[in-house]
Amino acid sequence: MKRKTIEQKREKVKQLTETMDNSIDSYFESEEKMAEYLEFMTQFHNYSLRNSALIQSQFKGAQAVGNYNFWKEKGFQVQKGEKAIRILVPNKTQPKFKDENGKWKSINRATEQENELLNKGELEKKASGLYFGKGSVFDVSQTDAKASDLPDIFPNRWLEGNVANYQNMLEALQKVENKLDVTIGEPLEELGAAKGAFYQGLDSRKNHIGLNPRNDELQNVKTLIHELAHAKLHGTPDKHFNLSSEEKEFQAEMTAYAVASYFDIDTSDYSLGYLANWTQGKELKDKAKLLEEVRGAAVEFIEVMEPELMKDQAKEMENGRESFIKAIQYRKDTSELIEVNQEAMDYVIDHKEEEHTKGLYYLADGNAMAGLDNSTNEACTEEFDHVVKCKAWLKGYDLDIEKPQMFIEWSEAPELEVDSMMDFAHGNAIMEKLEERYQADDRNYKTLYHIIFPANYNSETEIVSIDRLDIGEGEVLNPHHQVRKEDNLEVDQLRVLDDAVYSFLNKGEEKDISDWLEVKGGKRKLQEAVMELM
Repeated sequence: MKRKTIEQKREKVKQLTETMDNSIDSYFESEEKMAEYLEFMTQFHNYSLRNSALIQSQFKGAQAVGNYNFWKEKGFQVQKGEKAIRILVPNKTQPKFKDENGKWKSINRATEQENELLNKGELEKKASGLYFGKGSVFDVSQTDAKASDLPDIFPNRWLEGNVANYQNMLEALQKVENKLDVTIGEPLEELGAAKGAFYQGLDSRKNHIGLNPRNDELQNVKTLIHELAHAKLHGTPDKHFNLSSEEKEFQAEMTAYAVASYFDIDTSDYSLGYLANWTQGKELKDKAKLLEEVRGAAVEFIEVMEPELMKDQAKEMENGRESFIKAIQYRKDTSELIEVNQEAMDYVIDHKEEEHTKGLYYLADGNAMAGLDNSTNEACTEEFDHVVKCKAWLKGYDLDIEKPQMFIEWSEAPELEVDSMMDFAHGNAIMEKLEERYQADDRNYKTLYHIIFPANYNSETEIVSIDRLDIGEGEVLNPHHQVRKEDNLEVDQLRVLDDAVYSFLNKGEEKDISDWLEVKGGKRKLQEAVMELM
């Protein structure tokens, strides 16, 4: 993550909030999702108004409740330490009679002689009565059920998942906490299905944020940002009482979504449902002002959090640089390297005279660039596979692939970016369109590319160099035609390429290629085109 300027942050937050705000208006719950929810809820008992009130007073937001055995039969276990929700359970007393000694006995314990007297009406009887005892139930959130076990539109459906560098994220949020002068800890009450709560301080007591102990990492981070937004935007009595509940929840969740998204934490589905539930059909006064305050709070949070998170990234970058140095020094496989960073690319340039960086840079207008040394074509050596993998890694491409990839080492065609990688089928379609265009214009452009085959059960990722292709010369239709014509690949490799190309054609994705090539002379960079196609 490269640190952005304050203006870049503002622009990023503005884009995020505008996109989400537009999505709220078009959000709807489909008939299928509603039917799924209604079917799910038929499993649960419909409680009386009195019991429903009792349940909500003990566990706010409870939606699906059942007793211990009910959950056990469904395959779920009540979590250890959970406190039962008490309800009233109606029971009937047994009818009774008074025996000859004046004692009340249950009729089902009457002797044969007593039954005769009862039938004659000679013994006093008392009919059965109704009384209420205590029962125990548990909400679904008190069990080990997963969010995936619930319908998509289940109210209070929780977020599940881990957050990368979770402790560092909490420490960064603690910086925001300190700046806002609030405390974070246990809730002051049972939160029930609520994920967190913001408590306004009274007298000398500070504002406090309580998090539901049932939250996991992803829910905790999102909720903490949400509650910190309440503290920032609604932490004083005048701010608190001048806005409606809908307006406050809109601001808090929008801030949480923007900040989480900035740091690559996806809460979009959860946040969209939450925002729509609170605001659809409701009037928000001066929405533009509400959003402006959201953006200000989000940027402020990001400014405080980012330096703290960058410390950890700096450590990761250093570890990644060391791994990269070792990999290229000893010519080891780089497929397990995950993080691509500027320091690793700078290392190649700073040590370009050394043997172990040979082939990992090229010269452009006299300047060394991290990439392939095209002038000497050093890739065509026994270390070719390693060099291409290093180059792909430097560019940020994931080598853990499932489909065959095309790696363009260099090309004279302005539409094709040097040292770029994409699905082979996409690249094949692009080059076919370019072949048609250049033939019509009587032009041809030399292009050198390689095919990267995914690992399978009996081999590792394999890279095959293909003869130079002159796009526009008319010798072949596309790269797929070229490799079949040259017949230098293994049968299994050809089969993999055939499957990829035919699958692509069957989906009709070649239309997107045509659209891309129509844009301003087709000079958009290949990487952008590939992103649009994915």
